[in-house]
Amino acid sequence: MTTFATTVQTQIKASPAQAFGHIAPIDPTTLFTGYGPLPAVTGTRDQTGAWDAPGQTRTVAMSDGSSAQEGLKHYRPAQYFAYTVSGFTGVLRWLATGADGAWWFDPQAGGTQTTVRWRHAFHARSKWAAPVLWLLASVLWRGYMRKALRLAKLQIETAPRIPAGALSA
Repeated sequence: MTTFATTVQTQIKASPAQAFGHIAPIDPTTLFTGYGPLPAVTGTRDQTGAWDAPGQTRTVAMSDGSSAQEGLKHYRPAQYFAYTVSGFTGVLRWLATGADGAWWFDPQAGGTQTTVRWRHAFHARSKWAAPVLWLLASVLWRGYMRKALRLAKLQIETAPRIPAGALSA
């Protein structure tokens, strides 16, 4: 099976726990707003659990009427989470059998900043679909990912923060 992976990353002025705590459980409609011909996420349904433990699943609905199934594979708070995507109902069903994604949260600057890295890998349905999937993954999907990561960075860095120790005072 041919796989096409794309990785993007950014520096966020927040601790790994803050960045992870925002991104991992987020409502995907706030990050995945579409990019060119790629549809926005319009919601999720049939979610099992709070999206904080391996084995949990959900259906992600898109603005073009398509959907896909997501399953959480790994979950290490403030460090890493990984998921699978399958059951594409839109155009992707002709190009990919599924995808794997992972997010890493690496501390920087003594833990006051975080390098957030996101990798997403599509698995080609056939050798005939591979060239189109390569184009999608390396151009359009990379742009989609960059846009989502920019939105996450903006949301995290502009969110009001409670000063350390303020809760115990």
